[in-house]
Amino acid sequence: MSEDPKSTLPDLVRNEVVQDLAHRDADGRPREGVFMEILCGAAFLRPIGGGQEWTTRPDQLRRCDPREIAPGAGCNPHRRPLS
Repeated sequence: MSEDPKSTLPDLVRNEVVQDLAHRDADGRPREGVFMEILCGAAFLRPIGGGQEWTTRPDQLRRCDPREIAPGAGCNPHRRPLS
């Protein structure tokens, strides 16, 4: 019996900063974005500093590891961008 694809997805929270393993920044690290929603099988992310939204496959998203979060972010893996 095959596993339900939704069961393998992380429990993402709207406006949570996540890593997109399918897209890389200029330094080759996974691109970080603000998770918005999943529609029609695509995850929608917004750049942290503003800009154009992009889509990726939901299975390519990963929650930020607290050890990877910059100092001053409060070591909060569910950090959100400042409003």
